[in-house]
Amino acid sequence: MKEKRMMRRSFPVQVPWRHMLVLLPVLAGLSACAPDYIASKLTGRDCQAGYLEEGEDWCNPPERVLPPQPYCTQSWNGVDCWARPELTPNMAHEVYEGPRGLTTQQNANRLMMPEAKVPPSSQYYAP
Repeated sequence: MKEKRMMRRSFPVQVPWRHMLVLLPVLAGLSACAPDYIASKLTGRDCQAGYLEEGEDWCNPPERVLPPQPYCTQSWNGVDCWARPELTPNMAHEVYEGPRGLTTQQNANRLMMPEAKVPPSSQYYAP
């Protein structure tokens, strides 16, 4: 008789599978990453609570693309600059001296990010 009582007490609650299937999406929706995920989908930006710990905004600013740098060639009247040299056939050699792109500090200032997190500033290579 004592054995039967112990067996009854060992598993007193029976949960139907239907209740568990309803609770599973609710628990997943209330997880810690749900607000970040929802904010990321609504804003289209990368949102994480970890950014707040670093003293930044909750969402990263949208990534800005560098404008294409002009391609300048020597002509009879001086120097002509082109925005899209790949569309012009038989383009002359470029006339320029100096660096291409921005320094890391300039790019950090442009993106309003700390220098440690700044991506490379130039996708253009010297000819």
